[in-house]
Amino acid sequence: MRLFNRTFLLITTFCAILFLQGCGDEKNPFQVTFNAPEPYDLSKADSSYTTEDGLKVYIIKEGVGDFKTNIKSQIAVYYTGRKIENGSIGEIFDTTYKNERTTPGILRNLTPTDKKGPSGPISPLIEGFRRALLDMREGGKRVVIIPPSLGYGDAQEGTSGYNLRNDTLRFDIELEEIL
Repeated sequence: MRLFNRTFLLITTFCAILFLQGCGDEKNPFQVTFNAPEPYDLSKADSSYTTEDGLKVYIIKEGVGDFKTNIKSQIAVYYTGRKIENGSIGEIFDTTYKNERTTPGILRNLTPTDKKGPSGPISPLIEGFRRALLDMREGGKRVVIIPPSLGYGDAQEGTSGYNLRNDTLRFDIELEEIL
């Protein structure tokens, strides 16, 4: 009986080692990777402004065309959200450049409140990001620095693994198209 137990243990251990080695060769389907471009250089902004409530908007490129986004717009946009940590650009927490994706994200609710969609309610964006998207032209690029009061404030901790409560946020935004 002892010989059987040892043989079983050896075979089980050997199989487990082979299985674990094989796991390292494949991509983890649950792991999120970011391939976002470098942050825009704020010193190259054409203009900038700060609102009374602390929203800072840097216009890197104005964009072209007669049409500007408004609260009813549906848009195709690239963006990367980063935390500001101790006055410096911190880690990425959200981007349209996830998992080797190269297409823009589609945003359908630039209103400050929930909106009814064909498959249920469409939640609004955080206020600072939503306001930064308004009045943009196609091809426009912006950086927005969002104070906590216009971001996630003291909201409940999210399930995405990021705690963005009371954080200052930076979004680099490029408007691809007004749909």
